Amino acid sequence: MLRTTTEIINQAISENRTGEMLFHGFAVAFVLTGIAVIVWSLIEKSPLALAVGAAESSLFWPAINVTRRTRRENVILRMLEVPLSKARTADEAARMLAEVFAQSYRDASTRAPIQTAKE
Repeated sequence: MLRTTTEIINQAISENRTGEMLFHGFAVAFVLTGIAVIVWSLIEKSPLALAVGAAESSLFWPAINVTRRTRRENVILRMLEVPLSKARTADEAARMLAEVFAQSYRDASTRAPIQTAKE
């Protein structure tokens, strides 16, 4: 039985949701743990523990970046539904997907432009 593009996109987004929530949890845990260590180090007057708390709190940045990237990919998946629903042939759908991916994943500051093969 064939699934519709909407069903496939919804499944991909729901699979990404678990990871997104996990990294949100990591971000919160890192910040709360770091703050607790910083407060404890101030009470105990321990500069080493203060540095450890600051380092622990800074670990939330990678978790936030992964969450942001996952969210961006979910939005891109949602946007794929429009060009796929307008395609009349498989070649047209493939061309539209290539255009959407090229526009969505091109980042001029870190990546070279995507080049397509000549036919």
